[in-house]
Amino acid sequence: MKKLKLILLYPIFALLFTNCSKEDKDTILPVTEDVIMKDVTYGPHERNKMDVLLPSGRNTTQTKILVLIHGGGWIGGDKSDFDILLNTDNLENLKKEFPNIAIFTLNYRLTTSNANQFPAAEQDIKEAMDFIFRNSNSYQVNSNTTYILGASAGAHLAALYTVKNPSSRIKGTIGISGAYELKSLYTDGNKEAKDVLEAFLGGTPQSKEKNYFDASPINFIQPGQTKYLLLHGKEDQLTPISQAEKFETALKVKNVNVQKFYYSGGHGIPPEHITQGLQTIGDFLK
Repeated sequence: MKKLKLILLYPIFALLFTNCSKEDKDTILPVTEDVIMKDVTYGPHERNKMDVLLPSGRNTTQTKILVLIHGGGWIGGDKSDFDILLNTDNLENLKKEFPNIAIFTLNYRLTTSNANQFPAAEQDIKEAMDFIFRNSNSYQVNSNTTYILGASAGAHLAALYTVKNPSSRIKGTIGISGAYELKSLYTDGNKEAKDVLEAFLGGTPQSKEKNYFDASPINFIQPGQTKYLLLHGKEDQLTPISQAEKFETALKVKNVNVQKFYYSGGHGIPPEHITQGLQTIGDFLK
């Protein structure tokens, strides 16, 4: 295995903290070795951080971008939740699972009491994506071949970004146990779902009707080149399977390419379906 090098070893690391500087856009990071960057700042809030994994041998023609957005009901979670998947101690195997892909894992503002309610998280995802695209030449990756994967609340944010920011460079969006129509989620979900929705959106569907509408990806679908992959447990009590089914139907009405993997089990992907789930995601990324 090639020796990993943290970007902290490079003097240019400091330049990555100035979002709009000329140096930020023009500095080319080394492509002959794997580069891992931790807690790269993309915005002003302390939660506006991302981790970046750039594989050796990458280039701006063939190296795809994969953005990962964590879950946690918009009130918790962290980009480190993906560490179990992104085993950087076994980087060569990771690169075999996701060949020629640069991986970006995002943090975003979390809702706490009356702070950071919608649309704070949505705004952060937009800012992070803009940062990645703006720095794609520095990273030596192809921003025109970008995929976004989210889990739970992250799946919601991934879909919301995609439908509200249509672009031919977003080739695919992957949602695991996602929420796509929040008013019906409030009706159909369990007490935990209701509690996190009220925190995230500032109240009930009756008191915050516009927030529930504006935060629901199903309301903003447009025909486009982005395809979707929906993974969802049939016995999910937190985010019922009806969320994926409604979104799937709405995407098809707009002639959007949508694929699905609905499996037995609850929220997330249970161990017995992990292998097939990763294979399905890998095939989708090809």
